[in-house]
Parts: sequence; C-alpha cells; structure tokens
Amino acid sequence: MNAHVGHPEKAENDTAASSRKTSLLEVDDLRVHLPLRRRFPFSPKQSIKAVDGISLSIARGEIVGLIGESGSGKTTFGRSVLRLVAPSSGRIRFNGTDLTTLSSAEMRRFRRHMQMVFQDPYGSLNPRMTVGEAVGEPLSIHHAHLTKRARTERVTELLSQVGIAPAHALRHPHAFSGGQRQRIAIARALATEPDFIVADEPVSALDVSVQAQIVNLLLDLKDRLGLTVLFISHDLSVIGHIADRVVVMYLGKVMEIAPRAAFRNAPAHPYTQALVSALPVEHPRLRHARVPLKGEVPSAVNPPSGCVFRTRCPEASAQCAEVTPALRQVGAAHWAACIKR
Repeated sequence: MNAHVGHPEKAENDTAASSRKTSLLEVDDLRVHLPLRRRFPFSPKQSIKAVDGISLSIARGEIVGLIGESGSGKTTFGRSVLRLVAPSSGRIRFNGTDLTTLSSAEMRRFRRHMQMVFQDPYGSLNPRMTVGEAVGEPLSIHHAHLTKRARTERVTELLSQVGIAPAHALRHPHAFSGGQRQRIAIARALATEPDFIVADEPVSALDVSVQAQIVNLLLDLKDRLGLTVLFISHDLSVIGHIADRVVVMYLGKVMEIAPRAAFRNAPAHPYTQALVSALPVEHPRLRHARVPLKGEVPSAVNPPSGCVFRTRCPEASAQCAEVTPALRQVGAAHWAACIKR
C-alpha cells in the first residue's frame, strides 16, 4: 500500500509503516485553522477550519490527485505542505525532514526541493521580467554559484523541456498565450530540480485542448525527471487522467482515497459517488445512476457534528451526527470515511 490516510486501526499499522519507507511526503494530522477578525471587541474567537486533521503519505514518483468542491480546503492543504500557509498543528515530513520544525530562513533554503505551479500563469509571472529572467530567477536564489553563461544554458534547457523555443527567452509574458505561460511557469518550477511539485488547478484557466497539452506535459516530465506531484483540481476528468491515486476532500477532511480505477468505477463514499455520477461516459451502459446532492456546502467556521457530509448525504442517519468516521480500508489501497462502509 502506498498511502496511510486518516487513523486506521492498529491491524493496518505494520502495512502503513512499511509503506512510509518509500514515501517522499508524510503528513500527520495536519490542521490549518485560519482565525477570523472579530466583528466586535468581545465577540468570541472564530476560525475557518480549512484543513481539519488530514494524514497522507505520497510515494516518490507518484501523482496524487486532490479533488473537491470550492471551499473544501484543497488549495490550503497544498500550500500548507509547502509551508506557504502556516499549519495550526500536525507534522509535515519531507524525505525524513520535519518541515514544521524549520525556521523561516531554513525553509527558504529547503524550498528548492519542493515547488508550486499556480492556477493563474499570468499572475504568477512578473510582467516586467522577460521569460528568461523569470525562469532564471530561482537559479539566482538557490544556485548563486552558477556563472551567467551556465545560468543562460540552464534556462535554454528548461524552456526546451516544456516546449518553448529558447529564442523567445527575451520576450515578456504578455506576448504568450495562456498555455504557453503555464509552460513557462512549469519551467520556472523545475529550475531548482525539485523532487516534489504542487500543481494547484494548473489547467483550469485554459481551453480544453490546451488543458490536455499541459496534462500530457506534466506526465512526460514526471516520467523523465522522476517527479512526485500533488495535482489539485475540481475537474474529475482531468484528475482521472493524470493521477495514480485520488484523494477526495470535503470541508477540510478526506472523504475517500482510492486508486484511479477504483475512484472511477467503484467509488465507496456517498460524496465520491455523487461526484462520479455526474461524469460523462463513453457508453450508455457504463452510466452511473445520478446521485443528487441536496443543499449547500456548510460553513467551515461551524461544520456539522459527526460526519461533515451528513447534511447533504442521501444515506445519512441519526448516528452520522454523533460519530466522526475515521478512514477505513474498503479495498486494496482504498479507504473511505463512512460508518456504513
């Protein structure tokens, strides 16, 4: 098994322990509670429970897809594992190093091993910098010993890797299309030769045809460079194409984790079933019965008691309001947080 998620029973501990030996990233009971500004001086303190007790291991060379509706906490989780958002509690171990114990200065030096590709490629690139300067900036920070010539050669190599002509290095971001800008952002993320990349909705702002190009580029880079990727998206079709495993989040918690095939063909959690039932299928006989979701996503400030999904779940019972379900193994490398599974 490649992942240990949530808090399974002791019977699975030996299996989980052996899987951790090959893990690049291990997250243990991570919580990110973002304090809200008080409306009045004596108002009670409140916080948004953006990430609320997630444990997850990602194996070296694996692509894990993280999916959920807007407000599920997936982007906050992705940023928190890179320490771009400070965790409220929990542990983040990267290749054996506990990132939660590093100072800000130590974390800046360590960040060369882990990079992020953001959703908006234009907003993440400095419009005043040429493409060559933008891609070369991480080299100046983390590889200051390189000569100017060596840095130029490395920028040329990086642009070529992502399908951008090196001759365009003197152009500014506005001269490129959205897909080309995202390629440039990926080249910049690869500049420090990271082991791990968090890709946060990297194709959601692009046309469908361009989305496929970027997804295939990431798959190719993963195979060629041995990258480990956390791919965050709300698009189930994209996740189903790129991910080795899929993690489903809802209101700060993990509802299910499954291999790609099981996620698509045998979802176990009612929330995942509802998401998958809305997917288009290639043949009418493969169509899932549509699972309706009632109501709206509750507030992350005051989430429901017990199972946070119970207020929208078609199978909810009185017990769901009293018991907070732990992730339980329901198949090979397949886990679901539901008391009825």
